[in-house]
Amino acid sequence: MQNLRRQQLNPDAPFEYFIAADARSSRTDYSDDQAWTVKLGARAEAALSFQTQFGGRADLVSLDLSFRLGDQVLYQQWAYARRPVITHFAPNFLQVEAAPTPELDLVARYWAMESRAAGGEFQLINRGAEDLQIQLDLLGSVVLQGRKRKLNVLTLADGMLALHLGEIGDINPVATLEGASFEVYGARIGSAKLGAILQIAAGASARIPFVCAGLADMRDSFSLALNWMSHPWRRHFQQIDRNAVAIPRINTGNADWDRVIDLSYAHLLQAFFQPTEALPHASFVANRAGNRGWSRRGAGSDHIRAWSGQDPTLAYLAALAVAAIDAELAKAILRNYVTTQDESGFIDRQPGMAGQRQTLLMMPLLARMTWQLVELLDDRKFAAELYPALGNFFQRWLSADMDADGDGVPEWQSERQTGYVAFPSFGSRQAWAQGADIRQFETPDLLAYLISETDALCRLADLLEDSDSHAIHAEQRSQLEAALDELWVGDRYGYRDRDTHLHSESVELLRGGAGDELHGIEATLPEPARVLVRVVGGVSQRPRIRLTLKGLDSRGAPCEISADSEEFDWQNRQGRYTTSEPLAAVSSIAIDGLSRVYKVYASTIDTSRLDINALLPLWTGRLDKSRAEALVKLATDEAHFLRPNGITMVSAADRNYDPSNARGGGGIWMYWQALVGEGMATSGFRVQATAILQRILTHLSRIFKREGKLSQFYHAEAIQGFGEAHHIGGIAPLKLLGDVLGVQIPSHDRVWVGGAFTWGTEYSVEQHGVTVRRSDAGVDIQFPSGQTASLPADAPWQLVQDPTAAASAADELSAPPAPPIPTDPDEDAVKIQVDDVGDEG
Repeated sequence: MQNLRRQQLNPDAPFEYFIAADARSSRTDYSDDQAWTVKLGARAEAALSFQTQFGGRADLVSLDLSFRLGDQVLYQQWAYARRPVITHFAPNFLQVEAAPTPELDLVARYWAMESRAAGGEFQLINRGAEDLQIQLDLLGSVVLQGRKRKLNVLTLADGMLALHLGEIGDINPVATLEGASFEVYGARIGSAKLGAILQIAAGASARIPFVCAGLADMRDSFSLALNWMSHPWRRHFQQIDRNAVAIPRINTGNADWDRVIDLSYAHLLQAFFQPTEALPHASFVANRAGNRGWSRRGAGSDHIRAWSGQDPTLAYLAALAVAAIDAELAKAILRNYVTTQDESGFIDRQPGMAGQRQTLLMMPLLARMTWQLVELLDDRKFAAELYPALGNFFQRWLSADMDADGDGVPEWQSERQTGYVAFPSFGSRQAWAQGADIRQFETPDLLAYLISETDALCRLADLLEDSDSHAIHAEQRSQLEAALDELWVGDRYGYRDRDTHLHSESVELLRGGAGDELHGIEATLPEPARVLVRVVGGVSQRPRIRLTLKGLDSRGAPCEISADSEEFDWQNRQGRYTTSEPLAAVSSIAIDGLSRVYKVYASTIDTSRLDINALLPLWTGRLDKSRAEALVKLATDEAHFLRPNGITMVSAADRNYDPSNARGGGGIWMYWQALVGEGMATSGFRVQATAILQRILTHLSRIFKREGKLSQFYHAEAIQGFGEAHHIGGIAPLKLLGDVLGVQIPSHDRVWVGGAFTWGTEYSVEQHGVTVRRSDAGVDIQFPSGQTASLPADAPWQLVQDPTAAASAADELSAPPAPPIPTDPDEDAVKIQVDDVGDEG
């Protein structure tokens, strides 16, 4: 594997990594995906174990490696002369090197051939002066519902052995090992294992493959495993190596950062699946792991949230990071969104591979994503393909039902649209949050998204020579920028009431009032504001109540507001109701239907809370210098957003800030790191963006060293990950990395490069056969054709092309075909005898 970076991951360091079918060259199955991991055992454990849970069907399934040389059995790690070390990994591949004895070297290559078959090969090299006879065994074990299960050894008419792992959920997996025969065990098999005898001459080597396939029928599993065993593997391993040429190999000057970047790219590419009947283009899931991938319903509609569709925050991170590796995968993400568009221009926020829909309007991200792909790939055809749909989608955001006060500034219709549901101002499902209705606010983040969309539409219109549309979008952009300007409060952007357009702090009106009393308030408010009424106590069941609130409306006229229990948002034994209109005064509050065990609280809505949305206008790249400078200063203020591990979601000065995101807003989420960092870089603050990114890489490196994996999001101050493991939302922000390094290599003859050199030390990026080196001395580019180019260290961002390059040889080679999946085995074709072995514990 020449194109995969050599690693050195030993059993002392934690490392959890799953291999899974690579959609670029393998069959994938969204409804039954079986990922595997390799465990390097501790001293008294099996030195090498290949393990899975078959998508969540089993507690643990393990195939352990053992050797016998004469009377010596080499199974546990302590018995090895040189203990196993992981040396290479790719999305569907992992290589381990070891030495069972001083004379015998082992190279174990594990490979996920497709979603329902995985295996590998053991290459043994005899370094000694004498010939060796070695017995190699694969020992199987299955734990279901806390109990170890019996396995079956299958004996064919010719004496060949296979291992039936039993019925596991709705499948009957079978493992095969080349050369495994009944004769190895002297006609008696006492345990669940497959064995083969190898004769290795001095100075020679031997290769022995194995496969485990998991289909519904035992014979189908056995046939698929045999098909792969008899299929040539060399071309597949060559394909894995060729695929690695397209993945950036980045040498930052820090080996720990480099490993995290490699792992991030592996997780990114591993996330993709081939198209399904319900989604016409390739899509992605958030993570692949041994306990993920099995759909009990059969089509995938019951998958967990991480597998239930293209979340836009992940789509943004994934599409722009994968574009220079596999352009079709990046474009597929956008095409999938567009396929959900209806006549009104609506595009679903989270289309899934089993036909899932979130029924929320997609975040305004699509035009910007499209423009960035078009610019990187120089793909005018793709721009023309999506442009009409993008225009209609943007107009859908400007529709009347998205803009309740009709002022041209739309409102979010749900917290879920924003991608984060723990902002203290809203947080309807958080007991500690204010719980205000986000539909009643105008917010800087939504305006930032819309401005960015109009700017991208203008650029696309220019490219496609559509001057009329350009003029329309330019005018819309100006109007939205004027609205954003009105959200500037002091030294930052803030929320404002949708109808009054006022920014205000909270005024407490009632604290812990008895639920069964009429409460006289008689409060005149400093300025008209909405009132939030909160009912706390009782049981989890929603009570049947009716609220009556009397006071003065925003014009000073007497008013009475009523709401029944269905209008309250009930979560965590409390109900919240926000008045539909602002009030100038409140005279009384009464709630019929409550007993004294309930307590009533009331206050005006606070729009002054500070969170990361105040920074997002920076991402547009269109702020004047003073505004951008103020936001960068705020973002890097350790009293607010800059924490040891990155930029947190909520100001550290907020009373509901929690660095773990458990009992308040906070934590480190890579999507928002990317947006703020990209905003810094494009606004002329690349030094600050570099410092943020390097802080993140340092944190991820520490997480990896401690936990052996990356997570969904992270503690803002401690070395701790949270949420789903191996989640692409928690990998390094790869698009931001390219922006900060100032290097994007979309093909073997095109390089985007430039911008200020801010990394501090020399680094290099290798991709598609191109090598770019940057330092404070300059930029050096070497194309695979032999052509070179040099630029000053801080040369402006530009496209550098190799005019002499022919088609890349790697581009001309297609993935080798996979053997067919058995569908109707001929029961007379293979005679199988089944023998029970092993104890059921």
